[in-house]
Amino acid sequence: MNEASVSKEIYLSLQQLLFREARLLSAERYDDWLDLLSDDVQYEMEMPQRRFREDRTQASAPKKTPIFNDDKRSLLMRIGRIKTGFVWAENPVNAIRHIVSNIEVFDSDKADEFTAYSIIEIHRSRLDAERKRFTAGRNDIWKKTASGFQLLKRTVALDDGVVLDSNINFFF
Repeated sequence: MNEASVSKEIYLSLQQLLFREARLLSAERYDDWLDLLSDDVQYEMEMPQRRFREDRTQASAPKKTPIFNDDKRSLLMRIGRIKTGFVWAENPVNAIRHIVSNIEVFDSDKADEFTAYSIIEIHRSRLDAERKRFTAGRNDIWKKTASGFQLLKRTVALDDGVVLDSNINFFF
């Protein structure tokens, strides 16, 4: 990652975009969210490996165990499934909030591409009044286009060693 500073204009534009994206996801405005993604977007989250610091042996698990590894087609399929109304875990609708913080934006080696790092905290309250909280770090690559910024790649690093809920029917 190139940690060269970006202009205040680029930083503030991407910061506002990440805040808007959080609002769109919390409001389940998925079609508007999809408009922010490039057609060849990569959207991935891997299961973190937790090991003791003194453990110097090779990990027995594969280096990458995906929780999800989506392209635009699979994101459209996931959203289409939610829109059917037949996803029992989402009916009635969960109360969900996306909170974005610690945003840093850096220049990329490619023209009009920027790397953005952020922390995402997601709060979800389900019908049974059980509340869940997810935290993760996100590494994004955004491209500036004539119509605005588009997400090219998002890599999510979940803070927990296991998924703390029965499903992840939402987006980070």
